[in-house]
Amino acid sequence: MKRLLFLLIIIFFNKNISYASTQNKILVNVGNQIITSYELKNRIMTILVLSNKELNQSNVNSTKKEALSFLINSKLKKNEVLKFNTVPNPGSVENYLNVIASTYNTDIEGLKKIFVSNNISFQLFEDGVKTEYAWQQLIYNFHQDKLKLNETEIDEELNQIITKQKQAEEYNLAEIEVLLENNVNDRKKIEEVKRQINEIGFKDTAIKYSSSLTAMDGGNLGWIASQALSSVILNTVKNMKPGDISKPIFQSETATFIKLLDKRKISFSDINLKKMKDQIISQKRNELLNLFSNSYLSKIKNATLIRYNE
Repeated sequence: MKRLLFLLIIIFFNKNISYASTQNKILVNVGNQIITSYELKNRIMTILVLSNKELNQSNVNSTKKEALSFLINSKLKKNEVLKFNTVPNPGSVENYLNVIASTYNTDIEGLKKIFVSNNISFQLFEDGVKTEYAWQQLIYNFHQDKLKLNETEIDEELNQIITKQKQAEEYNLAEIEVLLENNVNDRKKIEEVKRQINEIGFKDTAIKYSSSLTAMDGGNLGWIASQALSSVILNTVKNMKPGDISKPIFQSETATFIKLLDKRKISFSDINLKKMKDQIISQKRNELLNLFSNSYLSKIKNATLIRYNE
């Protein structure tokens, strides 16, 4: 049955990609990197299988554009990490793969078996993860001086919060981050994401469209203290009810949809203040890193020759 599905997915591609039994075409040149028909097919199948979607012509067609966009961005990032000889932290890669595996109630070896049973290359998936973490390390290397936060100010902020109130609020959130191109396609992309959220749900839309590392986990961000959220995100989610999805929140180079999964009040007597402080620092740094990352990606995309060969 799995082999039949694999043959069907190849047939579905015939309209746009010519396949022979041994053919593997170069579809796009991205600077010094290439995107092949095999990579595109693999990415589409990864998205469909991990989101439990049927392998049919309609789903292939609707997934192809975003899969190709993801691969282009990944190749742009790979060009840069190779140029600066940057490698990912192995522990970060392993932790990420464990998180994805846990979503399917298994471990990394079990996740590999899911890929094998569906005739998908786990190595290509893992290589993409490694590229993303190497890219994050590169952005950190470029901007580490700007990521130093004033911990004294954060301590004072926490003390003021404790003095003024007896409870803190935490939000269980998920996200869909859409990279913008600053052209007429942005509006179409946002409307398409909205439509997909209504048709297939937030989680599967995140897997399909989100540019964030949380994508393959359905956009899951987990529980975040209100103090760790930026003012624009906090002002949005504090007026939402569990299950609500925000309008797109526009920031530099991105539009982000937030889903409130749940929220809760926690007494300060039950809170590990050090953990909250670490969470605030981590969240603020991540916001800055995302800002720098998206800006740099936009810059190199505009400066790189991207040639389509279809």
